[in-house]
Amino acid sequence: MLETIVEVHGIDPSFWELPSCFYQRDDDFEDVFCVPYTMLRKGSIIEISYTLRYPEYKASGEWTTRQTGIYHQLDVSNSRNLFIIFNPTPRSKVHCEVERVLRDQSMLIKSEPFWLHQTLFSLYSPSWRDYIRSLERRFLPIANTAFATFIDEPLRLNYDNLSALSNLEIRFLQISTIVESTTETIDGLCQLFDELSRPNSEAQNLRNICRKCLVSSRTATNLKNRVQIMARLLSDTLLLRDQMVANQQNTNMFQLNKSAVFITTLTLLYLPASFMATFFGMNFFDLDQEKNRIVGSPTIWIFIVASTVLTAITFLFYYWLLHRDGTVFRKLMPKVPDLKIQTLRRQWTNLTQGDVELQRLSC
Repeated sequence: MLETIVEVHGIDPSFWELPSCFYQRDDDFEDVFCVPYTMLRKGSIIEISYTLRYPEYKASGEWTTRQTGIYHQLDVSNSRNLFIIFNPTPRSKVHCEVERVLRDQSMLIKSEPFWLHQTLFSLYSPSWRDYIRSLERRFLPIANTAFATFIDEPLRLNYDNLSALSNLEIRFLQISTIVESTTETIDGLCQLFDELSRPNSEAQNLRNICRKCLVSSRTATNLKNRVQIMARLLSDTLLLRDQMVANQQNTNMFQLNKSAVFITTLTLLYLPASFMATFFGMNFFDLDQEKNRIVGSPTIWIFIVASTVLTAITFLFYYWLLHRDGTVFRKLMPKVPDLKIQTLRRQWTNLTQGDVELQRLSC
C-alpha cells in the first residue's frame, strides 16, 4: 500500500526512513532516535517529514515513551495537501483528533494547511511537564532521606536506592535529548512559515510550544544534575559507612588479638607445671616410703618412644599439608561468599531490572 502511495504521488525515496522507525522490538535500542525535520522542494511541491517522541500515561498507571511520524506534501500552486500519519497505537490522540476534524469538515483544513503539525505538538508537548513531575516525585523522597542521614546511625538507604538514582539520571538525560530534537523540528517549521509568508499566528503558536519544550528541557537538565549530586552523596555515604564498619571490625579484631596473646601467655606460663603434674601423675613412678625415694618403672621407655614417634608423625603431617598449597586447609575453612561474585550478581540483577523498566518506555 505504501509503495503504491509513493508511486502515485511521486514521493521522494527519503520517505522510507519514516516507516523504518515503527517495528516490533524487544530491546531498548534507538530509544531516543527521532527522524530529523526534513524538507524537500520540487518546483511548487514541498515535502516535510519527521518523527516526534513524547511521553504518554497508559491506563495501567505507567508512563511510556511513544512516537508519531508525519509526512506532509504541500503543492503551493493549488494548495493541495497530502498527509501520512504513523501512529504508535490504533486509537492514538492525534488519530482521533484528525478523524474528528475530517468528520466535521472543518474549515481549518482549507484555511491552515499546517494544521496537523500544530495539532500534533499541541496534543503531546504538554505531557512532558507531567512526566517530569512524576520522575521528580520519585526522586525527592530519596534526596530528602539522604540529606537527613547520619553516618553513625543505621542507614535508611542502600545500594538499591543508588541504582534507582542512576535510572532516574538516564531518564532525565533521555528527556533532554528528545526535547532538543522536538525544538529543532519546530524551528524548521517556523522557518518554512516565514518563507511562505504564512500568518504570524501559526508560527507564534509553534514558537510558544517551542518555548515550553525548552523549559521542560532545562528542568530535566537541572534535575539530572541534582540526581548526579545526590548519587555522588549517597555513594560517598555508603562508602564512608562501609569504612566505619570496617574500622569497627578492625578494632574488635585488635581486641580479640590482645585476648589471644594474653591467653597464649597464660598457656605458656602454666604449661610446664601442667606437664610436670601430668608426667609424675602417671604409674611410671612410685614413692618408696621406707627408703624415702622415688622409684621409676623400667617400662618408662614406652612413654618416651611413643611420645617421640607421635610428635614426629604430627610434624610430618603438618609439613605435608603445607606443601599441598593449602588445599586441605581451604576445605576445612568455613565457606565465605565471594564478594566479587556477589557484587557482579547484584549489578547484573539491577541492570536487568533497569532494562525491563526501560523497555516499558519503548513505543
